[in-house]
Amino acid sequence: MILPIAPPALSAAEAEALTDLWRRGTPENTLRAWERDLAYIAAWKFQAYGEALSWPESEAVALRFLLEHAQDLTAAAGPAREVAEALIATGLRRSLACPAPATLDRRIASWRAFHRMKNLSSPFQAPLVAEARGRARRAAARPRQRKSANPVTREVLEKLLATCDASHRGLRD
Repeated sequence: MILPIAPPALSAAEAEALTDLWRRGTPENTLRAWERDLAYIAAWKFQAYGEALSWPESEAVALRFLLEHAQDLTAAAGPAREVAEALIATGLRRSLACPAPATLDRRIASWRAFHRMKNLSSPFQAPLVAEARGRARRAAARPRQRKSANPVTREVLEKLLATCDASHRGLRD
């Protein structure tokens, strides 16, 4: 994976050394997520605007990305749905449904990281975009689900605590 690191004051060798340092200092899972996210974001921008990513990206592009990914496009018509269908056809998107809030947050975090790597301010820091992102997160929030069909009751918890003593381990011999 080629990281989008290219500060203007560095020579080509220094930029390559910085990229290598970044790669070695970043967990493999993060690198894989960045690679997928960069591919997705670049494909989305190309489908939506017919052009490659810009550095720094404009607030309008960030806002459109946010708006298109904060709604269910199943019953929608228009450019947002067409872009989503093109991404589905390439295998980068699974459905027309609104992606999970965590997925959207991760893609935005990756996009912000790419801007930081280039020593640029992110459009997601702009007040309007940041506020829209917060609203999108709240609008997409799913009701909390019960974690267990059989939760620990007070009676069971009291029985468990009765088996403990006052030692650091809390276990009886």
